[in-house]
Amino acid sequence: MSYISLIVAVVVISLLIYFFMKSKATDKRTFNPNKVNGIKSEKNSTNGGVDGELVKNKWNEISAMQNSGAAGLKNALIEADKLLDYVMIQKGFSGETMGERLKSGGSAFNNVNAVWTAHKLRNQMAHEIQHDVVAPQFKQAIADLGQAIRDLGVSL
Repeated sequence: MSYISLIVAVVVISLLIYFFMKSKATDKRTFNPNKVNGIKSEKNSTNGGVDGELVKNKWNEISAMQNSGAAGLKNALIEADKLLDYVMIQKGFSGETMGERLKSGGSAFNNVNAVWTAHKLRNQMAHEIQHDVVAPQFKQAIADLGQAIRDLGVSL
């Protein structure tokens, strides 16, 4: 009787591990260029695949976040950076990461240095445990990312 219990226990544990691993594999978050923060985007062929209404709505949310103190500024910067990346992907910029896309298509921006500065600030803020929020610096970075989106022909 104990051998049967041991075999059943091994089978059950094996199945649990299998299903756990399978659920982890399907749960991995992959970037879907047709979604920004869980919002499905309808492609607009007249604007290089960019959903202008989605971009405007997200930008309105970003603008509102800026009035919510330091945490709001951090979130607004992250969202603005993600929104520019979405637009770049939809416009066909090549590269695996936003940095690579900026390198490949930097000439599309009026001030690529400002875009790089904003993206680097976002990375510092996201990866450093303590990063002081200097409101004017964050607001300028967000404005620069907004200008970059406009440089790509998308109105905000």
